[in-house]
Amino acid sequence: MPLPSSSTPANRRKRSTRFVRLIVLIASLTLYILYHYSNAMHSANINLSQYTDSIFLPFVRKFNTHHVPQVMCTVEGVEIKMPVDTGSTGTLIGAPILPNISATVGTPAHHFFTSSKILYVGRLVRLAMHFGGEAGSYATATVPVLIVDKSWKCPWYDPKTDQFECPPGPNGEKAVERDTSEITYMGVGFGRNGAKDGMPYASPKINPFLNIHAINGERVSDSSMRAGYIVSAEGAHIGLTPKNTRAFAFAALDPGLTHAEDPRDWAMASMCFSINGEGRNCGTMLVDTGIAQMYIRAEQGVSMPTVIIPNPNPNGNARMVKRVKPGTKLSIGFPSLDPPATSYSFVVGDNSTIEPSYVFPQLSEHPPFVNTGRCLLFGYSIAFDAGGGYFGFRQASSPASSSVL
Repeated sequence: MPLPSSSTPANRRKRSTRFVRLIVLIASLTLYILYHYSNAMHSANINLSQYTDSIFLPFVRKFNTHHVPQVMCTVEGVEIKMPVDTGSTGTLIGAPILPNISATVGTPAHHFFTSSKILYVGRLVRLAMHFGGEAGSYATATVPVLIVDKSWKCPWYDPKTDQFECPPGPNGEKAVERDTSEITYMGVGFGRNGAKDGMPYASPKINPFLNIHAINGERVSDSSMRAGYIVSAEGAHIGLTPKNTRAFAFAALDPGLTHAEDPRDWAMASMCFSINGEGRNCGTMLVDTGIAQMYIRAEQGVSMPTVIIPNPNPNGNARMVKRVKPGTKLSIGFPSLDPPATSYSFVVGDNSTIEPSYVFPQLSEHPPFVNTGRCLLFGYSIAFDAGGGYFGFRQASSPASSSVL
C-alpha cells in the first residue's frame, strides 16, 4: 500500500489551519503596533485648518552656541533684548530696569534655575509685553512678570524645601547677592512646574507665548489663533497654522500637573536613548534653548561611559567635573527609538554642529531624562501645540507635509 501523499485532504486542512493562524498572528501584531502608537497620541490628527493668525519674531542675533537667543520686547516703554528660554516658564525683569513699578506692587514669588543654580526673589506684577516681529509687526501679551528684587547664586538651594532665601551652604558658606539691574529672562517652556523644578508658579497663564491677545493692535481670538509656538534657529512663530506646521512630526503629550485648571498645561515630551547603540533608556526630554550643554540620565544600573576632568569653568565651584566620555555615541528618539519616531545621534567629541558644548551625566536617582540644550536647533525646529497637547520636530531643511506619530 503506497504511503499517503502530502496532498491528502487531511494535510491540506492542516496547512490551511496553519496559514489562517499565521494571518491572524500577523494581523494581531499589526493591530498591536497601530494601537501602541495611537495610544501615545490623541485619536484624531491635528486639525489646524481654522487657524490663520500667527506672527514671526526673528532673533536679534544669529543663532549660536554661546548665547541664549533673544527677541525684541518692550515693557513699560523700555526696550529689552529678551532672552527666549524653552527650558523654563515665566518672565524675569530686574526691578531697576522698570523704575516706574512701585516696590509695594505685586504678589511675592521666587524662581530657581536648576541648571545655573541661581535664585530670583521678587513680586509677580501683571504687565503688557510687546514683541517685535518682521516688517514692523508686533504682538502683545499681558502676563504676570516676576520683578526681581534680589538674586543669589545658590548651588546648595533645594527647590523642595527652600523658598525665598538662599540658606547657608553645607560648610557655612554665604551666598553673594547678584546685581539685578541687568536681569532679563523669558521662559516659554512647558511641563516645568514640578516641585523639583524650582518654578512653583510656572503655569501656562504666565507664559507670554501662550497668551498673545493682539497682533498689530488688533485683538485675536482662540478661534483664529492656535495657542502654541515654533522655535527654530531663525526665530519663533507664535500661533500655529497649517502652513507653519508643515513637515512637523508630532506626538501627543500627557496632561500636566494643572491640566484640570488650565487645559494648556502639558507634561514634558517622551523620549528613549541608547548608549553606543545598546539599551533603551526611556523617560522625558527637554529641548532647552537656555543652555548649550546636555544633561543626560540613564536607567538605574546602566553604565554611562564617563571621564573626570579639571573644571573648564573658572567660576565653577568644583575643581574636577564629570563628563560623558569622548567617543561615546548617543542616539535619542522622540517619542521612542522605534520607527517612525524622530531620532538623532552624535558622537561625543566629534564636534558635529548638533553636538552640545559638553554632556553632563546625571546620577540615576530618578527616571531617565535628557535635556538636549540649544544645539539641537541647528538640525531641527520644535513645535509646541498647547491647544491640542502635541510636541513635534521638523528637520531644518524639510519641505514635506506634517504628520502625527
